[in-house]
Amino acid sequence: MSRLTRPQPAKLQALAAAALAVAALAGCGQSDDDGLHQWMAQTRAAKAPPPEPLPEVKSYTPREYGGRASPEPFAQTKIGELNKTMSESPEAGRRHEPLEDYPLENFKMLGMLKKNGETYGVVRVDNKIHHVKVGQYLGQSYGRVVRISDQEIVLRELVREGVSDWKEKMTSLKLEASA
Repeated sequence: MSRLTRPQPAKLQALAAAALAVAALAGCGQSDDDGLHQWMAQTRAAKAPPPEPLPEVKSYTPREYGGRASPEPFAQTKIGELNKTMSESPEAGRRHEPLEDYPLENFKMLGMLKKNGETYGVVRVDNKIHHVKVGQYLGQSYGRVVRISDQEIVLRELVREGVSDWKEKMTSLKLEASA
């Protein structure tokens, strides 16, 4: 059994005296809040200038559409033409591939392998492993695999620029270090 030792009364008295001295000294100094309280009182006492009057409201006068010969800008036929242009694919005759359903950000390159003289990139998407080769399509921006190396898979994507123009953009999937 171990014995607990009690502190000596003299030590307790010294500790109590030190604590009282610290508390007394803390109350002697000027508080940092005094300057803040003084500024707040001055700010409350100061009068704020009146706000500037609001500008006069101009009346609205509707105008009639003057271009009778040209089609109305919001006519259903005009909107239908624009929607048709927006929905057209840059590669309309090509069959859609399954890996085009996923955004390119979801793909992770895991590695590269060669089989029967052909190079394949190993990618993971949606917790499934896929082998891709040059010419296959990945991602939702018409990304076609153009090169596979041991460090990256290079794709040529077609990105819409404006209403009906398409621009080629080179993108790559880099090998993941933790794969």
